[in-house]
Parts: sequence; C-alpha cells; structure tokens
Amino acid sequence: MAENWRIFIRDAEEQQELTEPVAQLENSPTGLIVHLQNGETRQLAAQLAEVDFANHTVWLTAQTQPPIISYIFRRRSVRKYTAEPVSDEAIDLLLKAAMAAPSANDVRPWAFVVVREPERRRALAAIKQWAFMCAEAPVVFAVLGNPNLSDHWIEDCSAAAENLLLAAAGLGLGGVWVAIYPRAEYEKKVRTLLNIPSLWRVLCLLAIGHPAEHKPPRTRYEASKVYYETFGG
Repeated sequence: MAENWRIFIRDAEEQQELTEPVAQLENSPTGLIVHLQNGETRQLAAQLAEVDFANHTVWLTAQTQPPIISYIFRRRSVRKYTAEPVSDEAIDLLLKAAMAAPSANDVRPWAFVVVREPERRRALAAIKQWAFMCAEAPVVFAVLGNPNLSDHWIEDCSAAAENLLLAAAGLGLGGVWVAIYPRAEYEKKVRTLLNIPSLWRVLCLLAIGHPAEHKPPRTRYEASKVYYETFGG
C-alpha cells in the first residue's frame, strides 16, 4: 500500500483519520490488524468498508454496532456510478434479499424486471426529471405489485425494495429509489417500455451500481418524534 493512501475510521456519528503510512491490512475475528510501514502493528475494532482507488482512500467502519446496523446507516441515495457492471452473482443476491421481505399472509405479490440494456435504461431515465440516474446505473430494477393478489401489495413491495437497497449497501454498491407509484402517467410509461401487463402496478425503479460518490453513514434519528406507550407520552 503506497504511502500517500489515507485511512479513515468512520461510524454514524464521527470519523477519525489514521495518519501513519500503512503497509498492509489484515482482517481478524476481533477487528482489523493494521501493519504500519515503520514495523508497528495495531489492532483496530473496525472492519474494511470501502476502498476509493481514485482518491487513494480506505474507509473502515468502527465495530461499535452489529454489521446490519452499519449497512442500514450506509444506505444512502447514490446517484452517480462508475462504468463497472454489477455482476450476475450480485444481482441474484439482491433479488434474493428483496424476496426475503415480509409479506401479508405470505402472498408475495411482487415481481421484478431487471433492466441492463443501455437504450432501455436511457428511456427509463427520460420518464421524469428525477429518474436521470437510471441512464448511468448499470442495472435498474423495476419493482412491481399485483393488487389482485393482495390489498397490501404496496407495503409488501416497499419492504422488498428496501431489502434490496440494504443488500446493495452490504455488497458495497450504491442505489436510489425512483418513485413511480402513484403517478399513473409514469406507471403507463414504464409498462410500455418494459412490456408489463396492466394488472401489475409499478411501485418504483431502483437504480443500482458501483458508487462514484461517497456519502458517509448516518441516521436521521429525532428523539422528538418518538413516544412511549401513548402519543405524547
């Protein structure tokens, strides 16, 4: 590892920089072992989170919380992506994560269209102003729901979409939710582009790719919005 690499340890609240030149990083069950170029070794309660080759930066996530919490905090709306494709294996994992979501009466009233063809993604991006990232993302998932199967299709499909976004964060990918429902004109355009039968509703598009922008983990927790036992209690 070159001397001009920078290493940051981050969590939801703060970040700190490890300034000493690093020769090697080694994972261990209790955290990360850092071998410095001066021969010293340090044990950090952190895990490798991201490597930014363009800026010679390594990001570590402090092990102050279970990994799933870190992934939840790392799920940010990423709208810029590199040209690197999302692998078939990653797409399969994302879909499996989506379909691990809860579903009322276990009906699972969802379906997914995986869009990778560039011209079709550009057409999706042109549907509305805030869909522009679909043209750049190497893969776009259209999340569909069938009201004839369940009155709770919106809740079920929303849970599946969030599962997919959390799984993307866990795989080091970035993504963003592009709202389609309940705007009938947007749904009609997506149905036409993707040949979707009229009985299926289009909840959203999920643009997914390798991030070309960095957004630190966060929570937007507001204690003033939490009540115990009764509202206002």
